[in-house]
Amino acid sequence: MEFWFPIPQVAVAATVPGDMAPAVRCARFRKKAGMPMLAAGVFALLSGMIAPPFAVGQEAGQQPAAGQQAQKNYKDRAEYDLYSKITQTQDPKARLDLLKQWEEKYAQTDFSKERLEYFVATLGQLAPSDPSVRQQLLGKCDELLKADPKNFRAMYLISLWGPAVGGASPSPDLLSQVDSAAQGVISGIDTAFDASKKPATVSEADFTKAKGQTVAVAHNALAWEAVSKKDMAGAEQHYKESLQANPDQGNISAQYAKLLYDQKKFPPALFEYARAAEYTGPGPALPEATRKQLTDFFNKAYKDYHGSADGADQILAQAKTSALPPDNLAVTSQADLANKEAAETQARINSDPAFKMWYAIKQGLTGDNADAFFGNTVKDFEIPGGADGVKTFTGTVISADPPDRPTKVVLGIEDPAKPDATLTFSQPLPASALDKIKVGQKVDFSGVADSYTKDPFMLTFKDPTIPGVQLTAPAKHGTARRRR
Repeated sequence: MEFWFPIPQVAVAATVPGDMAPAVRCARFRKKAGMPMLAAGVFALLSGMIAPPFAVGQEAGQQPAAGQQAQKNYKDRAEYDLYSKITQTQDPKARLDLLKQWEEKYAQTDFSKERLEYFVATLGQLAPSDPSVRQQLLGKCDELLKADPKNFRAMYLISLWGPAVGGASPSPDLLSQVDSAAQGVISGIDTAFDASKKPATVSEADFTKAKGQTVAVAHNALAWEAVSKKDMAGAEQHYKESLQANPDQGNISAQYAKLLYDQKKFPPALFEYARAAEYTGPGPALPEATRKQLTDFFNKAYKDYHGSADGADQILAQAKTSALPPDNLAVTSQADLANKEAAETQARINSDPAFKMWYAIKQGLTGDNADAFFGNTVKDFEIPGGADGVKTFTGTVISADPPDRPTKVVLGIEDPAKPDATLTFSQPLPASALDKIKVGQKVDFSGVADSYTKDPFMLTFKDPTIPGVQLTAPAKHGTARRRR
């Protein structure tokens, strides 16, 4: 008999704005009764999950020998034949029909627990492709747990399929059932995956990986429960523990990203969106089209938050190899950048009287009454002009045009890389002046404002003064011809 272990890839509906929800998909790995489950990318190797072969019972009416413990008996030959047919039926749907017949004809049987194990195993095989059996599977798992409270397979399957059955509006009873099962998986994981239970044909690495994958299923179920109860802190913790146990879950990274994003925890949310977009295996990954949509969303959300795409590539690269963001992840928001720049500007205003005056002039020339401010306060005035003891402004040379005999020099005063002042000269600057007026070099100046532009901001000075620099070539003196 063959059993199938489902690997549901939960749809990522509503993980990002827009229609980015792929259809629910699942992968299945096959295991024969009594044999280890081996497959590329095996999802879980669960000790004791397969229902054991039934013990051969005594013929109906046969009495045990003196001193022997009474064995389980079939009611009659027909029950035994029905059981035998079940064990020989490969098709799970046909096997389920036979199990139902057994249940109907022999409601009372010595093998009720074993029958429940076969029900659970068969329904578990059908659940990935047939949603209609999932509720029945949960019911049979619940029955089995009443007979065997530590049945690991039943707890695992409830953890796996309970969220899919409950969806966004689960009943309190289902939430309780899933909680109990998932907690049972976590508390029983070391027993189920004890080293003594590792099949000889399974490597230590695969056995350990399967253990982590199983723990992740339980934490995913608990995260779903927490979200259903509006316990976002609890859901966040369980998603994190799930990805720690099994990093190979692109769909869970997407759900975790949505949870963080909705709580405005943008840096880790952006990382998890990047992870969901970049993850391609070895475990189940989201469909390529969905990953493309998530990449587009990440790029837009990152730029909206940070103000530019700077640093986005580094996060995408990190997310390729890590399911969780590093502890030192830092993505500065536009608001934080603006606050930082404002604080730096204020500190500069407080410490630099010349910059304070320049900044005040800029504010006036970029405000609502810029033209009136320019005409009444700036145009044709010598500035700084010694006001408040300020005799010169200081800027960094950004360009000089033409380079050999410039008549225009562009400076950056507020930011050495952004032009905001232009010095124009009626005569080309002499070669001697170019020793001090070089690109990247600071220059002090004062002069009469001639014109301005509001956006981008630029204030132009005509024939300014640059202390210590001769701006015109010295006059040439000819030699007088001697008269005879």
